[in-house]
Amino acid sequence: MIEPARSPFIDELLSILRENPYVDPMLEAARTGSMSRAGLRLWTLQVAIVVRDFTRFISAIHANCPHRDGQQLLAENLWEEHGRGVPDQDHYSLIRRLARSLGATDRDVDAVEPLVETDAYINHCLNVTRQKSFVESLTAIAVGIEIFMPAFFGTLSECLRSNYGLTSNDVDYLLVHVTEDKTHSRRALQLIDTYADTDEVKEKAKAALREMLVVKQQFAEALFKHCSSAPE
Repeated sequence: MIEPARSPFIDELLSILRENPYVDPMLEAARTGSMSRAGLRLWTLQVAIVVRDFTRFISAIHANCPHRDGQQLLAENLWEEHGRGVPDQDHYSLIRRLARSLGATDRDVDAVEPLVETDAYINHCLNVTRQKSFVESLTAIAVGIEIFMPAFFGTLSECLRSNYGLTSNDVDYLLVHVTEDKTHSRRALQLIDTYADTDEVKEKAKAALREMLVVKQQFAEALFKHCSSAPE
């Protein structure tokens, strides 16, 4: 987890994360090699649905951000999500590559139906980023989601290479988040600390974070159950 120069409010946000020490069970299943390749393929197909819409979350926060430095960070984040203009480095293209490495076809990626919890997760992200303030929505996405990605995706990429024979090229979607999200999280926390300038804004940001953690856990648990039932 990324911890920048500390302030009392940042300490409060990080304390909320420590109070909710959920670990996605997919990580342990990949670490032990107990998850089948078919299960990993199902996981990737559902995550790809979220990745496809992630740029919409960032765009919505950008649209609601009145601060130039915040707009700058979000514009950079959006550009990185789109591969900095290189089509095969677009994050959705990268996760499609990961799906193919696990045996999915492009048609599988295009035709996959979201789980109820996948839809709920996406809709929650859209609602919070469109309807909440800049500070609330940035807290929900940057602290509730992105701050975990470097450790989670870094470990998962190692497991997929060591236990499932994937290459670094196959897991590039995971690897790009190890470096990019460290920077995003650090800078986002600095912005949140700067612009959460009233007690009311701080309380709303903390509520948005708690809500995101609940919805994200529901998604992870449902997805793990879905993947665990996949045939070998």
